[in-house]
Amino acid sequence: MISVSKPIFINFGTDGFRGVIGDNFTFDAVSRISSSLAEYLKDNPLKTVAVGYDTRFLSKEFAYNAAKVLQSAGINVILSDNFCPSPVLSYFVKNKKCGAGIMITASHNPYMFNGLKFKSKFGSSMPESEVKKIEKLVNTKSCNVNQPKIDYMLNDNLKRADFKEDYISHIINLTELDKAVKESDKSLLKSLDIIIDPMFGAGIGYLSLILKNFSIKHSSINNTVNPAFPGLNPEPIDSNLHKLKAFLKKRGMKNKFAVGFATDGDADRIGAVDYEGNFIDSHKIFSIILNYLIKDGYRGSIVKTVSVSSSIDDICKEHNIKIHEVPIGFKNIAALMTQKGSDVFMGGEESGGIGIVSHLPERDGIFNALLLLKIIIKTKKNLNELLSDIFNQPYPYYYIREDLHLKESSKVHLIEKLKSGSFVPFKNNVVSTNFKDGFKYIYKDGSWLLIRPSGTEPVLRIYAESKDEKKPGELINKVRREIESL
Repeated sequence: MISVSKPIFINFGTDGFRGVIGDNFTFDAVSRISSSLAEYLKDNPLKTVAVGYDTRFLSKEFAYNAAKVLQSAGINVILSDNFCPSPVLSYFVKNKKCGAGIMITASHNPYMFNGLKFKSKFGSSMPESEVKKIEKLVNTKSCNVNQPKIDYMLNDNLKRADFKEDYISHIINLTELDKAVKESDKSLLKSLDIIIDPMFGAGIGYLSLILKNFSIKHSSINNTVNPAFPGLNPEPIDSNLHKLKAFLKKRGMKNKFAVGFATDGDADRIGAVDYEGNFIDSHKIFSIILNYLIKDGYRGSIVKTVSVSSSIDDICKEHNIKIHEVPIGFKNIAALMTQKGSDVFMGGEESGGIGIVSHLPERDGIFNALLLLKIIIKTKKNLNELLSDIFNQPYPYYYIREDLHLKESSKVHLIEKLKSGSFVPFKNNVVSTNFKDGFKYIYKDGSWLLIRPSGTEPVLRIYAESKDEKKPGELINKVRREIESL
């Protein structure tokens, strides 16, 4: 038994807890959280918890720790027999009808972080209201919990399982990739050249295994387990994909069907690179998949966060699809997806997370990469050609996001001015506002600006989009000048 006289307060984030390894993310913290989850589940008839982990430093040991604490509290536990992506754990939870899941991961954060995500019985992020109940238990209950011995040579009675095999079989069947390959133009198959970048994360080996089974030409970079994520942060955004872009630029000069797929640290987010070495962001990926699914017969509504491109609105308007807009965070998308009677079939966010309900009410970078590949094979078009088809011209939207670091006093002052309406960027051209999450202004020409203060640090996140290439920069500069005057 361990006893902590003055336990550190554990503050949960979006769907769990994240912190610096050895500082606030410790074995004691994982034990307390796991013990509280066991108490939360005590009246739940589904008393099985699946536990997965990524490739970060000590993730395997933290997962073992969580599993042993849960087991000692009378919970049935199934521990992954190897590192796995978050969506793989999510699928296991849903498929095996578990009561909940724990994923040890810090997702796209730098190497010094680790974290613990909760998964609901649906395989989605656990609702915020339920996460808050667990957080309260963590910080109010006795902190005397059994601290298991971390000994992997021990022949204990903890149940372990392969989470990978059923997941891979499922996503191949759902995308009907086998059918697409069988019916495809063989010359196209020979032209395909896929480069996979799992960014040293939990997606290592997944896409490669599938492509190998279908004899599709591919190669991988950053595909060894290295908890230091050398030279990059494991987030599939433009600034982190220099190596992948360089590979594609070199190969793509000869082959328009060369394409790169990148997944983040726990492989629930996706980024892509075209044959010329250009980054294909999540808005474009969302557009391609959404347009294809609608034409493939999907009906219902879709959901996006407030920071997602208007391209999605335009696609939905053209096809008479209802669109819901929610605050940032996939938990808000998942809440609509899992709502009783919901007709939502797809949801997405600006940061690379896209979910399709027929698969999971959760983000999945591997599934989305496979779906993009299937679309390329079926249409015989690369990503740029698919985008041009959707909009009858090259992708017409210009999007910028900037994170401005400023003094807390300046941030507070700006928020006050935004709330009072004494500062409205380009006020005369504003046609509507949306203050669901931050301060969003929509202009006469369809351009928009979102000012979203961080709740945890002195950072102001600014998003802007327009069909005028210069306009996003002008909108952001207007906010920057206002901050400089404070």
